[in-house]
Amino acid sequence: MIKFQCSKCGKSYKVADEYAGKRVRCKDCSTINTIPSSQQEQEKVGCGDSVAIYNSLLEELSKFEKQAPPLETEV
Repeated sequence: MIKFQCSKCGKSYKVADEYAGKRVRCKDCSTINTIPSSQQEQEKVGCGDSVAIYNSLLEELSKFEKQAPPLETEV
């Protein structure tokens, strides 16, 4: 059994070993992910997790940018 997470939203999945290397679409966010081999899963470095964290940070920053008051410059 291979466990992996969506690289964008972090949703967890479990699939049979026979699906290693196949591409699947996340049911939550529609991102296409490649299922890691079971050996890759054991040597996981967390790239998918990093991408998901990076994307969520970008979303948070975008929210704060929209809320920030405009700068007033002296002319």
